[in-house]
Amino acid sequence: MNLFTTFNDVLSPDVLSRIAAYVDEPTEKARKAVDGLVYTIIGGLMKRTTTEIGVNQLFNHIQKGRYDGKLTDNLITVLRDPSQTNTLIAQGNDVISHLLPAMKSSIGSMISGYAGIRNSSAISLLGLTTTVVLHVLGKRVIDQKLDADGLAASLFSEREAFVNAVPDEFMPRLIEKVGLQHIVGGMAMPARRNTVDPPTRQSAPQPSPAARTVSTATRPAISYEPDDSSDENSSLVKWGMGALLVLALGAVAFYVYQNTQNHSNDQSLTDVLPITSDTVKSDTVSRSLAVPSEVAPKPVPKSPTALTTASPATPTAVTATATALTQQLAPYVGNVGLPKGRIFPLTGITFQPGSLSMTPASVPVINELATLMKTYPRLQVQLIGYANDAQGRGLTNKSLSFKRVNQIKQQLTAAGIDFIRIDAIGRGTGVSRLDTSRVARPALRKIDLKVVVK
Repeated sequence: MNLFTTFNDVLSPDVLSRIAAYVDEPTEKARKAVDGLVYTIIGGLMKRTTTEIGVNQLFNHIQKGRYDGKLTDNLITVLRDPSQTNTLIAQGNDVISHLLPAMKSSIGSMISGYAGIRNSSAISLLGLTTTVVLHVLGKRVIDQKLDADGLAASLFSEREAFVNAVPDEFMPRLIEKVGLQHIVGGMAMPARRNTVDPPTRQSAPQPSPAARTVSTATRPAISYEPDDSSDENSSLVKWGMGALLVLALGAVAFYVYQNTQNHSNDQSLTDVLPITSDTVKSDTVSRSLAVPSEVAPKPVPKSPTALTTASPATPTAVTATATALTQQLAPYVGNVGLPKGRIFPLTGITFQPGSLSMTPASVPVINELATLMKTYPRLQVQLIGYANDAQGRGLTNKSLSFKRVNQIKQQLTAAGIDFIRIDAIGRGTGVSRLDTSRVARPALRKIDLKVVVK
């Protein structure tokens, strides 16, 4: 049973009705807010445990706070008492301030906008949900006898379930506010603590004062007091060394100066003439990947072949792969006046039905996209995948769509593109499970590219 199935059992309709009554919000909105907070807290804790400090902090909070899962057995009873409910909220908000520092207010505003509730209600639900989440994790620690590393690994084992559970409309907000690009993209791993055994470290005998005195006597003592007997001699030595160093540097400088003057007098004028404005311009162009035709290089042709090669039509990198994607994307990215956010279909990237195997025709398109991202180093994109051909074996359309775009992201990363510039998200069939309109919509199987920064 994964974590999200456990939360569905713990946060039953009766519990959610009681929570909604406490914060004075409609039950449906409270349910939506609590669900969003569960995803937010789990995602935030995954991110936190990518550092050794975060792994220790989470485990220590669970141990010291006595989060053993007993609350989840009688949660409905506790929620009937407003004073106990208020205690749970205060406890959870205190913990979230330590585990996800400086994020409480931003999470509250995100949830209030997502669920359509008051910001104060979102903060109260954040504290309450955090306490419930820690009790569920604490029960897992006890049942599976996990240490801190085991808890972090257990959290990350839920990553795919997490990606599949988060609603499509909520995922972009969650990634942006909490910074889960690496988590969702599968690029992050839980940190491992030092392998020193804590009991051994704690039980190591401390030396007595007498033992410390004896051991100190066997080696030279480190003193930070000035030695009066050697102060004058050391000062003379320092001054002498300094004077010798100054003389040596002066002699070297005079020698370099003399040789420079002689060399400059002997140098012929023709040696300097090739460094012209055309040469500088040509050097600048050769280092650029996208230079307009007005500033194209003007090399002196040595032969008809060389003249043909130096054609100033378009940038070299783009000319080599000037296909449909380049023709559509390059003018848009290169025009700073156009707003960001436009979506381009990557029709050239396709997969074998129900699998992660790309068709051979997809490889040139990915290489072309890598070239474009190198040409425009500020470009950041989001790859949006859709799939309707999952063929069972525990693989849903949403997870299949995510795995496909993540595979494209990995190939771009292998081509030298920083993974931070590429966001990957899978949207399954593209039909929201919250859609109650009963209007038939076609299920999609495609890859889109959204320009996030240009």
